[in-house]
Amino acid sequence: MSDIPEILLLEDSRNDRDLFALALANAGVRAVLRHAEDVADAVRQLTRVGAYARSPLPAVVVLDLGLPNLDGIALLRLIRRDIIPNHIPVVVLTGSLREGDRAACESLGVDDYQVKPILFADLVAFAASLRRFLPGGAKAPDETARLYRRPDPGEETPRPPRSERPERP
Repeated sequence: MSDIPEILLLEDSRNDRDLFALALANAGVRAVLRHAEDVADAVRQLTRVGAYARSPLPAVVVLDLGLPNLDGIALLRLIRRDIIPNHIPVVVLTGSLREGDRAACESLGVDDYQVKPILFADLVAFAASLRRFLPGGAKAPDETARLYRRPDPGEETPRPPRSERPERP
């Protein structure tokens, strides 16, 4: 069993899953990212049934409200009432702008609620914020690549040496 904490991402969009994985890497978060793209798979993973019997519980669950087959708020209610203990944080990361979603999620004990950002740099910042839920902050070594980090004001964007740049056609 690994000492690296796991994050369970409940997201049906492959593109969003890939972007989230890239954001975690760019934020320097050291965690194993598992995903579930539908409610049935999420329940199997969280209850550790079948192929997941030996899997550890995740350190944090990141939930999109727009999963197929069940309203995300209904899934959150199921998670909090029947599936996992309250000591496992659940963070909502959703594209939903429906009025009342945030209040409904907060009433069910969600630990954080974020609307999916438009800028990748903001997704990286969100990914970095998940460290507060991970044992020891789960920070990756400093040599982790941060390819899409937004430069600080006044900071020059580093360029590779001329010898490493691709040739133009």
